[in-house]
Amino acid sequence: MNENLTREMIAKIDRADMLGRVLSMPQHFLEALQRAQSVRLELNASRIQNIVVAGMGGSAISGELAKSLTYNQLPVPLSVCRSYHLPNFVDRHSLVIVSSYSGNTEETLSMFEQALRREAQIVCITSGGKIGSMAAAKGLPTFSPPLGFPPRSALVHLFMPLLQTLYACRFIPSPEADIKETVALLEQLGRRYHPENGAPQNAAKRLALALRERLPLIYAPEIYEAVAWRWKEQFCENAETLAWHNVFPEMNHNELVGWGQRREMDQRFQVIYLRDRQAAPNEIHLQAQTRMDLTRELIERTGVPVIEAASEGQSLLARFFSLIFLGDGASVYEAVLNGIDPTPVEKIEYLKNRLAKVQPA
Repeated sequence: MNENLTREMIAKIDRADMLGRVLSMPQHFLEALQRAQSVRLELNASRIQNIVVAGMGGSAISGELAKSLTYNQLPVPLSVCRSYHLPNFVDRHSLVIVSSYSGNTEETLSMFEQALRREAQIVCITSGGKIGSMAAAKGLPTFSPPLGFPPRSALVHLFMPLLQTLYACRFIPSPEADIKETVALLEQLGRRYHPENGAPQNAAKRLALALRERLPLIYAPEIYEAVAWRWKEQFCENAETLAWHNVFPEMNHNELVGWGQRREMDQRFQVIYLRDRQAAPNEIHLQAQTRMDLTRELIERTGVPVIEAASEGQSLLARFFSLIFLGDGASVYEAVLNGIDPTPVEKIEYLKNRLAKVQPA
């Protein structure tokens, strides 16, 4: 396979232009903000004692990103539920944000029905489907992302309504300044990661090349767990490769011990550190940074290389999405290197089709 990753090579393999969707992320922010601001929300914020984002896959990651982004701002707890069942604490004092791009995700539908029975306040994020129909019938506020996206490439359209909802409840300040910074930064990064740039100038291509014969193992500070999880998901779905993630300091209390005992297996991994060297102490504890440095030494003693990817930008939103943008691009470039069209997810579709034929008892 030609490792130059030319535009012609990419177009031949990436037939649905997943790379184009990745590089369009700055425009997604602008469109998603306009769409989100057009939705009228009439919520009783004084009644809200907890917030639950109910969703799977990219919808759940958008919730995790919102949770990490606002952890030191929210006056009430926010949790993300990836399940058929809502937590027992959900009741009329809860705000449940039901998020499903298709509107037909069966786990999310189950949680939606439970939220209705428990008389929670509900906001929906969906492009239609059963959830869209139910929300319309009940007059629930609904954010409608544009149609035609593979759900994972609609991340920004699923994420922006969460910020708008939290802002409408006056739980967080206006995110517009941070969004403006993020758009400008992603436009700049998009020029760097453009396929016309070779690997020496293109960090996304360099990462893809480093992963040709290895499985990605992504390590990050705790506040970046949603970002690391996004990287894992994108490599699994776009590049069709297994990937894993863990966070500091938790990784030091278990996974660390696994390194070095079976070196022939360790060599199959490529460790990627997600770094943020300008984080405030209330974002990343100084000892967590030191733990990352010491752990890198231990890993490299086994002969396994560690690649560092550093966030850019000032606001936490910009820093998060600078790394998401890089990971998304690298996953598409790796797919192309391996001759894989990054858009189809045939195994997921197969599973959904088989599940649809199974009638619950």
